[in-house]
Amino acid sequence: MEQLKSHDAKPHDVRGDIRDDDEFIYLMDHPDSDEEIPTLDISPYLSGRQGGCETVASQLRDISRTVGFFSLKGHGIPQELIDRVFEQARRFHAMPLEIKKKIPFFETGGFKSGYQPCFEDNYQNRNVNIISKAKPNLVAKFAINREGGSGGLSMSEEQRRAQVNIWPDDLPGFKETLLAYHGSIEQLGRKFLPLWAASLKLPLDYFDRFFATPHATMNLLYYPPQTTVGERQYGIAPHTDNALMTFLAQQGVRGLAVQMPSGHWREVDIVPGTLVVNTGNLLVRWTNDEYLSTKHRVINNYGVERYSIPVFFGPSADAVIEVLPTCQGPQRPALYEPITYAKLREWYYGPRT
Repeated sequence: MEQLKSHDAKPHDVRGDIRDDDEFIYLMDHPDSDEEIPTLDISPYLSGRQGGCETVASQLRDISRTVGFFSLKGHGIPQELIDRVFEQARRFHAMPLEIKKKIPFFETGGFKSGYQPCFEDNYQNRNVNIISKAKPNLVAKFAINREGGSGGLSMSEEQRRAQVNIWPDDLPGFKETLLAYHGSIEQLGRKFLPLWAASLKLPLDYFDRFFATPHATMNLLYYPPQTTVGERQYGIAPHTDNALMTFLAQQGVRGLAVQMPSGHWREVDIVPGTLVVNTGNLLVRWTNDEYLSTKHRVINNYGVERYSIPVFFGPSADAVIEVLPTCQGPQRPALYEPITYAKLREWYYGPRT
């Protein structure tokens, strides 16, 4: 991992303790926890209610220190728009494979867009995977990123004009619907920035400078039914997310499971009208291990197709990430070196060490 300056901090894994033994794998493959995944109602803050920011930020702080996953209520994104995105996801993934594969899976500015079929990811020996010998993921994806790029204010004009997304032909309304939802989630992510600041006793505008052109990767995920559980085959293998936070829309079929405070795993319920949100590795670094990046995985063993739509929200690529001033001191030294978000992503998708 590239360092921006020398530092006395010892190497420290942002993903926390990683186990790979038979007991851990069994617990992960067979979720049995009944621990609560909390609900966060953001509406008191979004509506401008007096004290709403402080109240919601306090709840966000508690959740981020204990579970790192929550159902987001009162987010303001119309259910009708969410339903239309799922309709478009089904339309896209129902197209013949040879048509979908005409859309490449390509990289622009460190962010990947396009189509990737099942079993064609290369995460098996990358830091994104937290267990060894996991098989290629049983999931197909169509990914889009932020038009205009996410490199930050240091982007050149050429980088700003680079092609970020390639769209399928003959799907009227597809691009427009996806961009509408993508834009709504980016705005929701920006609205969270004062909450994160308040939760960490920072000025409310503290994080604004890091998000000049935010990272916002949106995936339309398709999971075919998985006939067996075990042998390290997953829809998505166990991992922690790397961004600031992930906004996930689910519909109809469960399969996502998260590691709870006990160490046991819980399958995430589908709660109508909510989005599932989790914190990522970026917050672990910023908060010096105070906030969590919770391990999770997907197994679709329900005998039907499963669709989900995550949007990964993070800062600009050129943002320098270092432990926040309110999360370090003489008795609490920084555990992490400063690093750009681009370099953090390079590490995340880089070779397992």
